[in-house]
Amino acid sequence: MDAAQAVVFIHGLGDAPGSWAHQIASLPDGFVGIAVNVPGLAPGGRAGEFSLGRAADHVIDEMDRLEIARAHLCGLSLGAMIAFRAAVDHPERVLTLTLAAGQVKPPRTLMAIQHAIMRVLPEKVVSTGGASKAQMLAVLDAVARVDFTGELPEVAAPTLVLCGSKDRPNLPAARRFAKGIRDAELVILDGAGHQSNTENPAAFSAALNAFLCEPS
Repeated sequence: MDAAQAVVFIHGLGDAPGSWAHQIASLPDGFVGIAVNVPGLAPGGRAGEFSLGRAADHVIDEMDRLEIARAHLCGLSLGAMIAFRAAVDHPERVLTLTLAAGQVKPPRTLMAIQHAIMRVLPEKVVSTGGASKAQMLAVLDAVARVDFTGELPEVAAPTLVLCGSKDRPNLPAARRFAKGIRDAELVILDGAGHQSNTENPAAFSAALNAFLCEPS
């Protein structure tokens, strides 16, 4: 596979690799999309301690398996946080970075509310992406402890930050990513909420493709 043209997509909590179908099908000529499973969220997997570092290492392991030396990373929500972790921990493997609806330092109150709601919801309601409720609670616990603030200047890859105009909880974080990462571009996707890749897939793909095709 042509490593310079690989785009690795990382899904969010409650989603699955298939959520990137539109983006993969819409990539410009010469680019190949790969959507990876997030470790700790695989259907039927055991609930264990989740860490963004191990998840980022898994993305790199998948690139090794596919013989991809360097790739463009694109993640949404939890996937954006994993992509960020990979870009900081493995900068030599990341060509560009696209962060959609991620958090720099998740608000404690918001995380506590999400955790409490998920804990009382029935299993069949929570496990929409195939992961169990226990798996998803473990991820929420790990994400609640994240603080990327001091690491934003460490990102060396060209970066695009995306957020839906209706994704109010994540708009402040999108602006923090864009301000803290050197020369990062910020694009607000009109009319989209949190899952902008499926709520406004055409606008998401247009912004991503334009970024991928910018001169290096």
